[in-house]
This record gives sequence, C-alpha cells and structure tokens, in this order.
Amino acid sequence: MSALAQNANSESIDEYPTLSEMGITRFNEIASYSMRQDGADEDILRIHYKRAKGSLLPTSRKYRFGRAVSAVLTDSATGQLRDQHEISPFLLKAVDELDTLVSISKQAINTKEHLLEEIEELEIQFNRRISNLRKHIKSL
Repeated sequence: MSALAQNANSESIDEYPTLSEMGITRFNEIASYSMRQDGADEDILRIHYKRAKGSLLPTSRKYRFGRAVSAVLTDSATGQLRDQHEISPFLLKAVDELDTLVSISKQAINTKEHLLEEIEELEIQFNRRISNLRKHIKSL
C-alpha cells in the first residue's frame, strides 16, 4: 500500500472510528444501509456496498447488535416493573457515521449529474452559436 493510500485510509479511520471498530475499512464503497429490529432484544444493521465488476467481496454485510434491557416502573402504586429494550449506543454512533458517508456519496452523485447537465446545456448553446455564425457567413 502506498504512503498516500495509507494516509488516506488512516484519515478515514480517524473520521469513522465506530465503523472502523466494526472492521469496515472500505468507506468509499458504502452505498447504503438498512436497519431492522429482530425481536425485542436485537437490531440488525445491513450495509450495502458498491463493488467493482468482478469483485469477489460481498455486496452487503450484516451486523447484529443486542439491546440493553432496563426495568421501567409502570405503576407506582403497585410497584410493577416492565422491561424496556434500548438501542445500543454503539449502533447509534455507527448509524450516525453511515448517515454522513451516504450523504457525502449522494452529494457527489448530485454534483456529477449537475455538471453533466451543464455540459449538455453548453453543447446546445455552442452548437446554436456555431449555426448562427454559419448562417451569418452564408448571408455575406
């Protein structure tokens, strides 16, 4: 790995410590993610990647997170308690980092689309201008 690639990778690891702790290293390949609850005591995070054609790496990975159980008082008169399952703080940090990555990716796509539209518009204007100049030359 080149020094430049190592430096870029270490910057990403510093930017996304929770994802790094989960073993994720290819941040630039993350396309999207989905999250669902599996029972009362577990959450499942699935991260989808955009891989190069012919890549043998998986297009998605699944991560399981347990929920913390805490007793909540439901009736103060009788002292009845009810179990409440709370989302893992680690999962919340990972989702926050994923939101940042996905929004950066969407901004890049929007910028690319915008630039392509501008190029098309310039081509149309350029062709129109050339056509007008040719008509003007023919009329001379």
